[in-house]
Amino acid sequence: MIKQEIITILPLKLREVICEYTNSFSEDDIEEIRLRCNRPVLLIGGKGETELNTILGEKDLREAMEYISGYSLYAYEEQLKEGFITIRGGHRIGVAGRVVAENEKVKTIKNISSLNIRISHEVLGCSDEIIKYINGNILIISPPRMGKTTLLRDILRNISETEGQSVGIVDERSEIAACYMGIPQNNLGPRCDVLDCCPKTIGMMLLLRSMSPTYIGVDELGTKDDIDSIKQVIKGGAYVAATIHGESIDDLMKKKHLKEIFELKLFDTYIEISKKGLKRSMAIYNKALERVEET
Repeated sequence: MIKQEIITILPLKLREVICEYTNSFSEDDIEEIRLRCNRPVLLIGGKGETELNTILGEKDLREAMEYISGYSLYAYEEQLKEGFITIRGGHRIGVAGRVVAENEKVKTIKNISSLNIRISHEVLGCSDEIIKYINGNILIISPPRMGKTTLLRDILRNISETEGQSVGIVDERSEIAACYMGIPQNNLGPRCDVLDCCPKTIGMMLLLRSMSPTYIGVDELGTKDDIDSIKQVIKGGAYVAATIHGESIDDLMKKKHLKEIFELKLFDTYIEISKKGLKRSMAIYNKALERVEET
């Protein structure tokens, strides 16, 4: 059965259809619900893509946006600039439509034509078996949609909860903590502080100066500025746990601005997630890039 927080933001004409269709599903079977104006509703998840015999119009999408924003879309203007809104439960709603821009910056999105409801799925304990191999600065490497953010979240929870260390998270796109009204909806342990919707390069310095974390967690490194900020955090005495898009360590080393990560040995532990056939595999490497574990 699909989560109640999701049901209550759907247009009325879709709620009964979704409930009936997903009645025999587990909560983890559906990852996304795609609503597009004048197009069939799509359910996407572990069972692939399913097209429902329900087509939504402009009125239905406006209705959904009213439920999503609590009838106050103005209150969500800052999130809309980023193209998404986070709701109670940590679920994230991607938004597409007419962009209003000024000076090459997005002011808001109007005339909403598409919604991508990404259902939040925590996997508590997914790092329990590997946490003993992890130490110091941590970098998780994987292609998109392979679970790197899910793994990062649980590693940070373990550091906060099991190891008793202070954790600070810069959640630039509200994907790690999934904050709703500033409150994390995901379990990050009792010793965690979150800067929600904050640029990584700014947030890492803010946390370092103000919250004295043992670890700072960030998602999706990519720019030279990100790497420079990582160096400052390490120099400032904190550890970093981060993710990065890449097929492998070898793939990242081919990119000039990322090669520095390995040349300077910024990280002590590398976790490489890849797909072999239909299965996901994980390899853990130390600072010398020697493999220490594979699952």
